[in-house]
Amino acid sequence: MPGVNMYRYLGVLCVLALASRAANIRHMSVQDETEDQHVENLKATTFAFNKVFQDHMVLQKAPQRANIFGFSPNVGQKVTLELVTVPATRTYSYETTVQQGQGPAAGIGVWNFVLDPFTAGVTVNIKVDSAGNTLTINDIIFGDVWICSGQSNMQMTVSMILGAADEIANAYKYPNIRLMTIDLIDAPTPQYDLIKLEENWSKPANDTVGHWDWSYFSAVCWLFGKEVHLARNYPIGLISTNWGGTPIKAWSSPEALATYPPKPDFGNRFNAVPENNSVVWNSMIYPILGMTLYGAIWYQGESDAWGVRMPIYNCTFPTMIKDWRKNFNKFSNGQTSASFPFGFVQLAPYLRNGPKEGFSDIRWHQTADRGYVPNPDMPNVFMAVTIDLPDFNSTYDPIHPRHKKEIGTRLKIAAMSVAYQQSGIFQGPLPTGSSLTSAGLLVDYGSVWTIEVRVNDGFEVQCTTPGNWVATTIVAHTPTTVTLKSDVCSAGTKINGLRYAWSQSPCELYQCPVYETSLGLPAPPFVSYADFDSLGNPYFTFDKPAHV
Repeated sequence: MPGVNMYRYLGVLCVLALASRAANIRHMSVQDETEDQHVENLKATTFAFNKVFQDHMVLQKAPQRANIFGFSPNVGQKVTLELVTVPATRTYSYETTVQQGQGPAAGIGVWNFVLDPFTAGVTVNIKVDSAGNTLTINDIIFGDVWICSGQSNMQMTVSMILGAADEIANAYKYPNIRLMTIDLIDAPTPQYDLIKLEENWSKPANDTVGHWDWSYFSAVCWLFGKEVHLARNYPIGLISTNWGGTPIKAWSSPEALATYPPKPDFGNRFNAVPENNSVVWNSMIYPILGMTLYGAIWYQGESDAWGVRMPIYNCTFPTMIKDWRKNFNKFSNGQTSASFPFGFVQLAPYLRNGPKEGFSDIRWHQTADRGYVPNPDMPNVFMAVTIDLPDFNSTYDPIHPRHKKEIGTRLKIAAMSVAYQQSGIFQGPLPTGSSLTSAGLLVDYGSVWTIEVRVNDGFEVQCTTPGNWVATTIVAHTPTTVTLKSDVCSAGTKINGLRYAWSQSPCELYQCPVYETSLGLPAPPFVSYADFDSLGNPYFTFDKPAHV
């Protein structure tokens, strides 16, 4: 990203850092403790729940079984759990003993219960007792639990979006959606418990959903959760754990980071956001691995869209997903699925005349270089395409578009199919093939979608020389195809590449070239490189990765 564009981009990373809840003003770190203080904190551990277990929370419903855990200074001591349904119609009793902690919990005792499976909507109170010490959590409801993670576009709160006033005013109407926000604290090593919460488990209200600025609840998380709640008609629990400006390596475990070759990385060139390997994984993901989840959504990538991070995102992102799945499954005693659904937001536009590279590459790498999900490298993964949602006049800089309602809706549409196995269209049109005809270069979208063409540009062809991309236009279209002007290469060259929506901001608002007609979903970006028939004519397929 050379010249002025690089400096503009770096400047926005600084904006991200400053916007991240006043950055260092509220930033805490376990490194702020001395080693002696940290040891004393471990010794002083009392009989307690992990901080994720609180009044008003959602526990994962059947067929999964909720995993509940906490800590005790008394290894070997008996612990009992009593669960009473509300209204009080049935009592469930469980018993275990305090075990010696492992890993980050070495030196303390841990206790764990795997509950019976409970159907959605069942409300319970829970009491845990050990040697006369009693812990209680009340108004617990069973439903699906989703975590929402990433950087500033996931952190951006409901108060900051278009339509915020209505969302905040009506939040109280959804008492069976429950919310929790983990505070911004990083750590050099994994933590056995959450260090601090920004927002305890709460029912939606104007102060829990609508707190101003970068504090409290994520807009994308809320809007997605509300849409899923309305579609499924049962409780949804939402855990918001995100931090503006963070690269993917900060959210990845050391084991995940070890799976691809290390390269020099000079970071964001700013000191206001945590970006070292695994530092937010350690403090904002690791402590909740034992909780039973249904799925996760993710909005991140802006901080990886340049330098050495960008070309390996096709590895770092799928690897992180696999690693999260493995660890949530392991620590929850197998109750969180080892293939739990994982959704993400494909990066939205930024600058109107921004560079071709960067965001466009990350969008492609978000799909493991295939252009669509789920795919063989990313099973049970879904996405929301947002290339037609620019906000060049955003109050919070164009890198933070305020069109979060549309993102929540598009994530829900995809989740209904991938995460909840409902049939129907859930993503925009994808080509099945492309070939040269007498009328031009025909792009065939197959029989799944009926397409709508809103503008005639957005496609490019590569003319023999790698990197020599030339804009072309749509000259004709049918309900399933578009035909592109093909005589755009200079004499002596031929078409050997085809790509679509390949720029930082490829479309004006709702004005990408190609949409499907039933839900108005935009076609995702793609790139493909030609094979040639026996006559030397190019044709394109879309059933394998295309590496850029």
